[in-house]
Amino acid sequence: MFSFLKTLFNKKQSNTEDMNVQSDELKKFRLSGNIRDNIDRLTNIMNNSGDIKTREFNITGSTMKAAIIYISSLANEDMIQEHILKPLIMESATMFNKTQVSFHEIKNSMMSVSSIKEAETFDEIVLDVMSGDTLIIIQGFTRGLIISTKDYQGRPIGEPAIEPSIKGPQEAFVEILEVNIGLIRRRLRDPNLCFEMSKIGRRSKADYSIVYIKGIAKDDLVRDIKKRFTELNLDGQASVSQMGTMIVDHPKSIFPQIQATERPDKTVSALSEGRVAVMMDGSPDVILLPATFPILMQSSDDYFENWLIASVIRISRYVAFFISATFPAIYIALTSFHPGMLPTELILSIARTRTGVPFPAMIEALIMETVLELLQEAGVRLPRVVGQTVSIVGGLVIGQAAVAAGVVSPIMVIVVSITAISSYAIPDYSLGLATRIVRVPYMILATVFGSFGIAIGMLMSLIYVASLKSFGVNYLKPISTDSMNDWKDSIIRAPLLSMFKRPEMLDPQDPVRMTPKHRRDSDEH
Repeated sequence: MFSFLKTLFNKKQSNTEDMNVQSDELKKFRLSGNIRDNIDRLTNIMNNSGDIKTREFNITGSTMKAAIIYISSLANEDMIQEHILKPLIMESATMFNKTQVSFHEIKNSMMSVSSIKEAETFDEIVLDVMSGDTLIIIQGFTRGLIISTKDYQGRPIGEPAIEPSIKGPQEAFVEILEVNIGLIRRRLRDPNLCFEMSKIGRRSKADYSIVYIKGIAKDDLVRDIKKRFTELNLDGQASVSQMGTMIVDHPKSIFPQIQATERPDKTVSALSEGRVAVMMDGSPDVILLPATFPILMQSSDDYFENWLIASVIRISRYVAFFISATFPAIYIALTSFHPGMLPTELILSIARTRTGVPFPAMIEALIMETVLELLQEAGVRLPRVVGQTVSIVGGLVIGQAAVAAGVVSPIMVIVVSITAISSYAIPDYSLGLATRIVRVPYMILATVFGSFGIAIGMLMSLIYVASLKSFGVNYLKPISTDSMNDWKDSIIRAPLLSMFKRPEMLDPQDPVRMTPKHRRDSDEH
């Protein structure tokens, strides 16, 4: 039995090694001068898939045979017809009236395409064809021509769905990388804006781009991010957010250490501060690195309002974060351990509403939190037409029925409702999910130790969060920094004219982003 398992394991291992060798050996194969042999070998490598199209023809005005290979589901067939086949078969007759045409004449004079390159090895050819390009092979030549014929089809640019805003741009990223690059280029016309393209995934070979402004972003930060992405050993394609969770400093933490956004304006603002963006073909979002807790509490609308109004709104978000994480625990501690801290009339009112309820406050809270999570998950998974209706109607009906049946008290329904509304006020969706998780430990501590347990839990949470780092930056910065400049855009939002320096916590190469107003006034005088 042992020998059989050993033989089976060795067989599987040898098959895997053969497959990897085949992938590596592909780099050694080169085109031959026979177009039929090249077509057969290339189609066999791609398993003779039904959407692989080939076309053999004679170049007009000569006796030379040629062929094209492309994938119909990825390439633009109208472009192939108008800019490749038509010039080579019909229009070239008036240019070359001879039996033989050189390779360079075909490349430089016969086709009206914007992007063309030569290729010899099969690994490069297969990757380009599988990306939507078209290969031209010519009888007698051991080189081929790769023509860019990618057909980028996808949804049009729409409004942000996850990060809506009242003011400001109403455009969101889409799944096409080239379109997303254009959305950034249109807003940031800086020649120092760098898009470093690369591929990831042993099989998918997905395109991704690391974006930063040279001369602003710290070189060590850019190198660190490049290294982490290069070290990822993926088989298939993952979204950019999934890849981001793989390269963070603390992958087991529930607190997000990357900022995912679908807004081009937020991306441009982050790049201007000295942060780095990573975007990927097929992903409608972009991740911004590094990300700290105060950054995740910021919203695009903060910068379109008066600084006093924006500061009040931002402070209210911090209050909402505190309520979302601890409000049920505070209610449990007050009603179970410290009723004397509440006014007498309020205590009597709570006692009346709890009359006949068979469960303690902890069980009540767990029941309502479970129902709330189920309703939220159902609202997300159901079709949009009925999802919102089911969430609202289900919450009202279940809440009213639970109170009428005496399973939970009305005051607990109010507490859980306020907690849920507070979690929705947190701008970052992942950070809001983290608060929904930490509620349960706080409720357990409140049930066992009362307010003392909540205080211990908050102290432990603060120590833990302070120990986190996002790509070398402390997770609580700029709150934990002694830089008054960084404090201007943390819990409050100072006037825009006073924020003339970039965040010092990012250590940007160019720390000044605008001339201070008082300096301009003195220069004018």
